[in-house]
Amino acid sequence: MNQSEKSNKAFILSLTAGILIIINTTLLGIVTTWFPEIMPTLPGSSGNDTTILYQLTTIGLILGVIVLLGALMLHFKPAKKKVWGIIIVIFSIPSVITGGGLIIGFILGIIGGAFALSRKT
Repeated sequence: MNQSEKSNKAFILSLTAGILIIINTTLLGIVTTWFPEIMPTLPGSSGNDTTILYQLTTIGLILGVIVLLGALMLHFKPAKKKVWGIIIVIFSIPSVITGGGLIIGFILGIIGGAFALSRKT
């Protein structure tokens, strides 16, 4: 695989990861707002506190946006590919607490960030 293909794959995987994390977290916010009774009870509580679920939604949206911005910057400013790859990996990992972009987003973020870090030029 040449460097151009690796760069393109890193961008596409990371962009997809950011989008999936945002979609997953948006669904969490929708369920919290309109259908809280279908949410499984959070560990360590007797019921779901919507405040905690909204905080998780906010955290997930922030993580997803940062991963998405990292992917876009990887595409538009490839000279700093290592920085963008690190940002993508670092902010994909904690997305697991909000569902990790249906888990696929978490995995794609790690792989996309790794591709960005492995690029030579």
